[in-house]
Amino acid sequence: MPMPERYYRELVQRHLETERQAKRDTWREWIRVLSGIFFWTLLGLLGLALAFHTYDLDRAWVYWWAGAFVWVTGVLGTCLAAYLRGVHRGDWI
Repeated sequence: MPMPERYYRELVQRHLETERQAKRDTWREWIRVLSGIFFWTLLGLLGLALAFHTYDLDRAWVYWWAGAFVWVTGVLGTCLAAYLRGVHRGDWI
């Protein structure tokens, strides 16, 4: 027996609204991840830039490695957190 037209339209409307919400959540997540990557990259580059603005070679290496550490761990942490949020949301297994 075919589905009545009224129920079919309600089902289509519900699916369209759910799809809009899912797309909105996806864009929000993209913006969140990209802004996190941008922030940690800038913070790490600030540490790297400090290495070039000092005359003490030992201090320059400390700034260099601290900037590299902040940069890599920040970006890695942001990507890992995004992956775990996606797993929790059910985007992938």
